[in-house]
Amino acid sequence: MIELAGLRSAVRRRAGTFSLGMSQRLGIAAALLGDPAVLVLDEPVNGLDPEGVLWLRHLMRDLAAQGRTVFVSSHLMSEAALTVDHLVIIGRGRLLADTSMSEFIDRYTDVGVRVRTPEPRRLRDVLVGAGITVTDCSDGSLKVAAAAERIGELVAAHAVTVHEVTRKTVSLEEAFMRLTAAAVEYRAESPGGVRR
Repeated sequence: MIELAGLRSAVRRRAGTFSLGMSQRLGIAAALLGDPAVLVLDEPVNGLDPEGVLWLRHLMRDLAAQGRTVFVSSHLMSEAALTVDHLVIIGRGRLLADTSMSEFIDRYTDVGVRVRTPEPRRLRDVLVGAGITVTDCSDGSLKVAAAAERIGELVAAHAVTVHEVTRKTVSLEEAFMRLTAAAVEYRAESPGGVRR
């Protein structure tokens, strides 16, 4: 386990002299000692350097690929987005979500595709005629509430010229904030004095 955790060079040192990252690695190695089928990690990247974070991501994926269950408690949504495939979100002691990552992001964000065309009125008419919501953007493009594939089918069927179709990407953090907005115990003000 010491080698797996990357602590071979520190094997003769007292654990009390370890840095926070080394202590995290040691704790993870200790958790693996019994060859558990289920592993629970609380804020596992806390204190890890970039190499340690990458090591942990690979370790968690490898354990899951072996058929083990890895539960991770984390406040770092950007890190969770890179490592988890299923989310359980709890706010103020209540279950707020229990779903796959992709379903969560789709459910708690505005799905949208940005379309650039030299024929915005014509494209708008085609899309609205198909029952799709279209919003004008300040840069002249259109925000379309439909899948890119559906937009492509309609554009092809009506021979509308399109220069760009870009799916709006939304982070796990944005989706999380939208879901938990009413379930936070406190809110900070942004530098401009606006509550978020």
